Amino acid sequence: MKIFDKLDRYLVENEYKVTIKNDKVHIINYTEIVDFSSTKVVIKYNKGTMTINGLNLVVSKMMEEELLVTGKITSLVYN
Repeated sequence: MKIFDKLDRYLVENEYKVTIKNDKVHIINYTEIVDFSSTKVVIKYNKGTMTINGLNLVVSKMMEEELLVTGKITSLVYN
């Protein structure tokens, strides 16, 4: 049974995950977008919130559990 559990966790990504690369923030398994402007995006996830600060921020991709924010990222703050 352990093999099936590991396979299920691999195939069904359900952990909150953030990847930052080249002025892009890719977020998987967020709960909701709390606030959005061209200088700040606040994301709620299962353990709190994360604030993305920057300039010219744009939500480039938005799906039910996946989000891509692009722009000049200056900081990420977890609350």
